Amino acid sequence: MDQTFPPLTRPPRPPLVVTLCVWRALMLREALARLFATRISWAWVLFEPVFHVAYLLALYAAVRIHAVGNLDTPVWIMVGIQTYFLFRKTADHVAGAPADNSALFAYRQVKPVDTLIARALLEGVTWLVVTALLAGGLALWGHPFAPDTPLTMIAAWVAMWLLGTGFAMIVSASTALMRETRQMLHIVLRPLYLISGVMFPLATLPAPWRQVLMLNPLAHGVELARMGLSRGYHAVPETDAGYLWGWVLVVVGLGLSLQLTLAHKVAAR
Repeated sequence: MDQTFPPLTRPPRPPLVVTLCVWRALMLREALARLFATRISWAWVLFEPVFHVAYLLALYAAVRIHAVGNLDTPVWIMVGIQTYFLFRKTADHVAGAPADNSALFAYRQVKPVDTLIARALLEGVTWLVVTALLAGGLALWGHPFAPDTPLTMIAAWVAMWLLGTGFAMIVSASTALMRETRQMLHIVLRPLYLISGVMFPLATLPAPWRQVLMLNPLAHGVELARMGLSRGYHAVPETDAGYLWGWVLVVVGLGLSLQLTLAHKVAAR
């Protein structure tokens, strides 16, 4: 008996499903490369923030300062460093994502902006795990991490992550036009560590100096995250969540615009 079968066809997947599948695959690939590239790659992710917290704790212990702005010093230091690192590591690592994954652009489903978003998501998840481990370590040491207003702290962290992602998009697109842009990023990020209130409380500075340093949006993010720890924290008077989110909207909007406009140059680099 002659029997014919209908051709096997699969309905096309919606674009959103395809994009989510691409992001998941890129995140898995990035996680393997980031955490298991060498035998100690995973340890370095935790070692760097622990080292910074430890040496700042040693400095404050040497001058016998046990509380800063009405907060426990170890918790004040840990939250400040981790909030700043959320921006710095996201901006630094994400900016190189298109260049590191350029071979994947042979697949039409993968766009340069996908590699940026996937690496930014991985940076956020990695940072969250490291922060939880540091908070757990401080709690075991007798310095509990118990935010009074966790939503204030989470909003500050989300803003810093978005700011780092948008900054990375701008640097990535600019690097397609001028290769030296990535090196300039490192020069810009180093002094920001010193003037963002990570190492010392900006509230102790004279008002004219403080007003100049608070033009830096990262200082607002660091202070807002610490304000979430305690309602009694003596924050810098100029701290403004609206100023920080204004920077986020501008930087992310500009980054996305550049990525869409220069997508072919970023992919070809």
